[in-house]
Amino acid sequence: MDGLNLNPVQKAAFSLIRQDLRYIYTVIKYINPDESNYIPSMMPYFGVIVDGAEDWVKAINNSNKRKLQMPLFKETERVFYEQIRNSIKLWQQDYENIYKLLGDAYRKSEDYFGSVCKTIAKKLHLYDIYGVDSVNRVICGNTILCQYYSPFFSYTGNNREYIKSMTEIGGRYTRLFNAMSEYHVNTDFKFDVQDYGGFIKSPVGNVYSDRFVLLSILSQINFLLYCVDQWIKDEIPTKLRLGYLLYFSLLNVNEQINTKLGITFKIDTSWKSDRFRNAMAHYKLGIVLKENELISGDAMFGLTRKLFGEDYLIVKKSIYKELKGLAKQIGEYLELPQRMVYLQ
Repeated sequence: MDGLNLNPVQKAAFSLIRQDLRYIYTVIKYINPDESNYIPSMMPYFGVIVDGAEDWVKAINNSNKRKLQMPLFKETERVFYEQIRNSIKLWQQDYENIYKLLGDAYRKSEDYFGSVCKTIAKKLHLYDIYGVDSVNRVICGNTILCQYYSPFFSYTGNNREYIKSMTEIGGRYTRLFNAMSEYHVNTDFKFDVQDYGGFIKSPVGNVYSDRFVLLSILSQINFLLYCVDQWIKDEIPTKLRLGYLLYFSLLNVNEQINTKLGITFKIDTSWKSDRFRNAMAHYKLGIVLKENELISGDAMFGLTRKLFGEDYLIVKKSIYKELKGLAKQIGEYLELPQRMVYLQ
């Protein structure tokens, strides 16, 4: 990046992107793809990070005589990249669309497992339908979400193609932004997968319903609470960025869930900000912050102070408090054991 003559706001955006890419580098370094579905579960966030980095590089190249070398993708990598870039939009849709999309993925999973079991098992529906990921026994993902998030996800467990694609794409951007240093991680966390269906009944039943969609929302929230926020021991702006994008999307979805199911899940809407959401999605700090408004010692350079009147850490803790509160409400509604909903 030397010689680009970046202004202070551009340098701040560069720093945020670099920290996000260090998260990807940390995942690649520490997560064993054969032991859990952590990597396919984080695909929406991988997509939004790389997409934001790509857009920022394009903008810099359009305004600079000295050009940055954009990472080039092979066709298979491009297909993979386009899919994961769009997967973050699942939770931005209306609830009925989410219900349909997850239902399609659910039936695809059920058809696959039904096709590979013995005839008697298929007739009696004694076969697995999907797997649920956990961290220290707390639900944090499921294979239906994994299948939706990635075109290369395989129920056979042979997911080397998209893991390779992720590593290649992520590696090129981490090198471009000099982000090849890992964060400290919580080594006490154990990631695992439990298959459900057949003899082991799913905690939300073995038939697709709103209960499974709620389980998936709980999974997505807990992925951020535990697999990002608590697994990464360093305090990094990536945590607020990813948490806020999910929080913002769930505000609309939550209202529709309450209407459809006749329930009253509560989530504080006072942190809703279109401007902050757009800044989180696209690294467009210059739209919000002027050079004289930058705060050098702040994790987000004064962005939360400008839009919310609060420091980064207060906003971050507040957003995660709302997500955790919603997760607990969902767990209670589904009558799940507390040990499956949050760390004791």
